[in-house]
Formats: sequence, C-alpha cells, structure tokens
Amino acid sequence: MKLTKLALAVAATLVAGQAFAAPVTQANVVSARTAGTLQEVWLSGASAPTFNVFDSFARGCDANSVSIFTSNTAAGKPGGLGDFNAYACTRAGAVTVLYHTVSGGSFNAYAPHMPASLGTAPDGSAFPAVLQRVKNVGTATCSGSGVYTPTNNPSYLTGGATTIPVSFNCNRGTAAALADSAPALPQGGFSDVEAKLWGYDVSAYGTESATNVQQAFGIVVTTKLYRALQVAQGIYASTAAADSADASFSPTNAPNITSAQYAAIVQNGGGYQTDWAPILGAAGTGKNVNLVRRTGTSGTQASSNAFFLNNPCASGAPAGQTSPATVAQASDTFTVTEQSGTSGVRTALTTINSHATQNFGLGVVSLENLPAAAYKYVKIDGVHPEAGDTTTARATMVNGSYKFVMEMNTFVPASAQGTYAETLIGEIATGLGNPATCTDVGRGMALSPMGGSACEVGTFVAKGTKFGNNCAPMQLYY
Repeated sequence: MKLTKLALAVAATLVAGQAFAAPVTQANVVSARTAGTLQEVWLSGASAPTFNVFDSFARGCDANSVSIFTSNTAAGKPGGLGDFNAYACTRAGAVTVLYHTVSGGSFNAYAPHMPASLGTAPDGSAFPAVLQRVKNVGTATCSGSGVYTPTNNPSYLTGGATTIPVSFNCNRGTAAALADSAPALPQGGFSDVEAKLWGYDVSAYGTESATNVQQAFGIVVTTKLYRALQVAQGIYASTAAADSADASFSPTNAPNITSAQYAAIVQNGGGYQTDWAPILGAAGTGKNVNLVRRTGTSGTQASSNAFFLNNPCASGAPAGQTSPATVAQASDTFTVTEQSGTSGVRTALTTINSHATQNFGLGVVSLENLPAAAYKYVKIDGVHPEAGDTTTARATMVNGSYKFVMEMNTFVPASAQGTYAETLIGEIATGLGNPATCTDVGRGMALSPMGGSACEVGTFVAKGTKFGNNCAPMQLYY
C-alpha cells in the first residue's frame, strides 16, 4: 500500500507528539533548537490573568507535555510564581516555549514597542521599556525542582498524569544581559484594559484587539480588617463570634466597602487616610491605613483608577477627576506600597495581616486570585464578587449586579505581525474568549457577548458589554 505525502506528514506529526508524551525537558528544547524546529515566543503585560493565559496556552499543548520554568523560589501554580516564567510543551508535535513576563503589568504589553520620543510611561520610566525574562529554556540554570498539581482535571493532563514539573530558581535578566538565542524583545502580550486608559494611542505601533473576555476585580482586605468590619457593620457582635459563626468567610456574611469609601482611601489627599475611624468608628482610631497598590503601568491599577476615581474617564479637566495616591503621598498614618505584580500585593497583605498591631490593609486584585488565610474579598456597594459562586467567581458579574469588571485586550506589535508569535497570541486569546469547552472559562472571567461564543448566556456569557471602552458602563446587549 502506498502512502500519500499528506498521510506521511500526518504520521510524522503523530509520532513526534507521541515522542513527547512526557513533559518537555531542556534537552528536548536544545534538540529542537538545533534542528531548527523550535518555536519560541515572549509575551509581556498583565499579571492579573497570569494563570488563565497559562491555562489557555496549555490547553493547546499535546497531552502530558507541559513543563514550567520560573525564577520564583519554589514550585507552585502559575499566577503564584512571581513575574518571570516560561512554559514549554509540544503543540501538534512541535516543541514550543512561551516566555511570560508580567512585571510592571499591562502597560508593558505596549511599552517595549513605543518610541522614546513619547516621553515617559505612566510609572515615570522611559520608553522603550527594558524588560527581563527567564533565560532561554535549554540553557537556563534552575537550582530547584517540584511540581504543580492542577485541581480541575485539565485536558493537558490525561492518561493518569496528575502533575506538571516545575523548575524553579531559574536565572533571569534582560535579553542583552542573558545574551541567549531566545527573543530579544517581547512579541506582544495581554492587557487588562485598552492603552487609551493611560492616554496613549498605540495604533501606529501595532494592533490592539479585543479578547472578548470580561475580567472581574475586587477589593481584598486583611483578615483582621475583615473581622473588624463585620463587627462595625453589626454582622457579628464580636470578632470571636465572627470566628465561630463564619469560619468559612461566606460571601453572604461579608462586610461592605462602598465605592465612595474606597475612593476616599485611595485618592491623593483623600479624607480617610488618618486612621480607620471613618469606617470602623472608635475601633478604628489609631489604626494606620495600609494601602497596597500596583505601579502606574499596571492594568489592575488602571482599572481601579477608572472604576473608583473616574480617572481618566471623567469629562472635563480637572473637574471631576481625582488622582490616585502614590508612595510619595504617604504619611505617618497612611502607608502606600507599590507592587510590580499581583503576587506582590498578596505577599504585602499577608505581611500586614501578621503585624502585631498595624494589621489593617487593603488593595485590589483580579478575581483570578483565590482568597487566602491573610486576606479576603469584601462586598463593593453591597455586592460580593463571589456571591453564589465561590468556585468560579462569575455569577454576579455575568448577571450584571457586580460592576467592577473590565474587558481585556491583546497587543501585537508591527514587528511580530505575520510571525508565529501573532498566531500563538491569537490561539491563546481564542482559548480565553471563545473556548472549545465552556467550563474552560477561567475563574473571575466571563465571555463578552460580542465574541459569538455558543456557551450559555447568563452562565458563561455576560448579558452586557462595554464595547471595548472600559470607561463606559456595562450596556445590555441581549
């Protein structure tokens, strides 16, 4: 029997995929690089959807071929591994490495491709941004190894496999310092919001596109502040009573912070920065206000500015516009720290919560992040982002009752258009916004009705959209 060239090609691809039924190693990457078949892409930008970007990438990988490399000091789940990671696998038999840098946040999806003549980025840094990444997989020096164990039985683990290998303490640096063969410049990335929320038009430097994904953000407060708020709001008579009756921190019993209250804490010169008395009464007297915010290049910070401060969305200037507080506006009683990634916010809040006396703190993170022992989500204007849905944190954003929601974008610079990087970004975005399996929609995310997904409206697909303008309120679409 004669085989056609097409049949032979298909057979070769299948054999290649089977050859990497085990997770891709650095040696496999070296072999593919030598053979000229290696695909390498470097993405930068938003830290809020770190896990969901990884998950969408991995769902396009051949089963059981995924490996993770990180500069973090321990193994774990993407999204909790810090700002510099790489993911390797085979996709249709081809060895692929995705470098993922989320330090600095969403604006760094654009910044490396913008000219120095524009001046400075939102955090005061110069253009173009010089970013770091993990050293090219194949020559990276990683001093530790462990595993990540997914809990949702994803398609990239089948046939009895339960874990993904994680190499940690891998060396990282700028491309120039690393002097390796991996991409010298990020080739695009993801942003929580459009570049116009920082005041930039990036159309001359590449293509910005909607992902058709809506992402919820929330206020997290230290556990000790959470309990104090419950007592102050009459939910429980005492902290001890709350600990006894609400050990699971049910969203139903969560305390509330209004948009106006949060704005009074986080705006420059806000009125709630001496202590917590305006919110807690006498119990808050003498308690320092600890605000953990993101850097100016962060999409999470831009989302917070737009939602709570109407900045830069307010019409007219300067009337109606308020500026966010920065480290420079801190005082003896008002502590402001800035973090380059979401993981830094979580770490800072954990540290604050463990302080003997000054243990009240708060900040904003995406709902991709699970609550932890040291911090919990609160209601905003009476609505909790996890109400009725503590697993996927989607019910209230889909039905429109929870308002702190933004629509995510991708950016592909002109230099990467027509390359595999553009293809891979498109595949990841499609996996996020129009997934093959509806249950693949990540925690804290919903599908925009503009994306045409066949998933169920009101369960996975939101009933409203901002039509790509995150300064606009959600508008009913159906």
